[in-house]
Formats: sequence, C-alpha cells, structure tokens
Amino acid sequence: MHHDSAAGTILVTGARGNIGSRLTARLAATGHRVRATARDTASLDVPASAETAELDLTDPDPEVLQGVRTAFLYPAFGDITGFLDAAGRAGLEHLVLLSSPAAYDPVEHAGPIGAAHQAIEAAVRDSGLSHTVLYPSWLATNPARDWAEQIRAGSVALAHPEWRINPIHLDDIAEVAAELLVRERFRGRSLILTGPESLSQREVVAQIAASLGTPIAVEELTPEQALAARPAWFPEAMFASLMAVAANFGDRPATVNNNVERVTGRPARPFAEWLRDRSPGF
Repeated sequence: MHHDSAAGTILVTGARGNIGSRLTARLAATGHRVRATARDTASLDVPASAETAELDLTDPDPEVLQGVRTAFLYPAFGDITGFLDAAGRAGLEHLVLLSSPAAYDPVEHAGPIGAAHQAIEAAVRDSGLSHTVLYPSWLATNPARDWAEQIRAGSVALAHPEWRINPIHLDDIAEVAAELLVRERFRGRSLILTGPESLSQREVVAQIAASLGTPIAVEELTPEQALAARPAWFPEAMFASLMAVAANFGDRPATVNNNVERVTGRPARPFAEWLRDRSPGF
C-alpha cells in the first residue's frame, strides 16, 4: 500500500467513542501504527495491533506524542493548549479535528454547542499546527441515542417531524478521517461531510420501522411539549438550540454534498445501509 506520509504512529484520541473506535479499527486493518487513547484505557477495546495509552487532553503526558506523526482530535471540552503545545514540540505533521456544524450554523453557532466547538477550533487554529476540521452532518447514531425507548414502544414524538436532515454513516466519517491522517492530498482547512440524501425526521422513522419490520407511529409535539419531554441527560439549553435549528429549517431540503466520495472515492452510504448493519441496536 502506498503512503504519502512516511511511517509514523497515528494518535487517535477518544478511541472509545463511536467514531474513534471505528477509525482505530480502520487504521489498524490497513496496516498503520495506531496509538488509541482514552482517559481510562481499562475498558478500551481495540484491535490487537493497536497500542493504547491513557490521555487526558486537558492534562496530557507529552510522552503520549512520542513518535506520533498525525493525530485525530476528539472534541474535549476544556483547555487543550497544553496538548497542542506538546504536539507542536513533537513535530506533529497534521491534526484532524472532529467538530460539529453547530460551530457555524446560522442559529446554533450562538448556542452552547456552537460556542464549545468554536473554542476548540480557535485553540487548534492558534496552535499553528497544520489541521483539517471535519464537520459531519446528522449522525446515523442519533435515533438510537434519542429515540431508542420510543422506537421500542412503537411511537416517536417529535416537535418538527418534517425537519429534513442528511444522516451520515459513521464508517464514512472514519474513512475520511483515516484518509486525511495517512495521505496529504485532501488536507483542506475544513470538510463538511454529509450523507447522500435529504430525509425528513418522519422519513427517518419510517426507514427504521421498515428495517425492524414493525410499524412506528409519529406523534407531533409543540416545541414546549418536546422541551418538557426531553431525556434527562439532555441539557435544556442544548435541546432548545437544536429545536431552534429545526424550526429555522422547516421542511427545506438538507444540504447534501459529495465530499465523502471526493475523499474516499466511493459514494456516501445511505441511512438504510446503516440500519441494515445496526438495526439490532434498537
């Protein structure tokens, strides 16, 4: 396999996460030296060929960057300048930062999610390190995170069922990140990644119902009802920010672009493919 980057270790932070774990597996499977990190590596499940190391991005041990050529940075909220300084001293060639469209969205950028991602992006920019910021669109994991109990109960309650989104398969995000960590050619300043289709939330529920072979009703809520019924773990300000985005979009199509295909050479996987791979997750 031809590599534009000379051999070196690739650091993957947040390796326990949905994206970090897939990225680690992909890099290991394609024969790269990977160092997978987490605050606590005890329950870190990585391929046999991958190294693991404990890393708190807000209080890093510079040893973790020994021999590292490129790094994937999972958004850690807190002061990461110590990590970025250490990466600069270690001669890091390129950093791929996972961010969120909330950082620039016309509505959400002013909210708490947007502000948190902007702070991390600013720290990376100020570090002077070569970097690419990834902005994955609506994650295919969102329904399992937000609606799993309702899906099992056969009815999903939504404030904006016609809000159109562009679900992205997590393997597509991992493959784009892997490409940028291994080869130089697509290392632009930022890349917005979307799934291949614009679907309403109602259509997403219908696809989940089809994949499970069971009907799922959609109940429409007022924004006030939705806010009151949100999951306990979901902070009110963040939920309100997302609701404002949905209200702003209305039923307008979600943006779909071809960046996954430009970087990986193959089309983005549709949401139905995610469901074929994952439907037991509900």
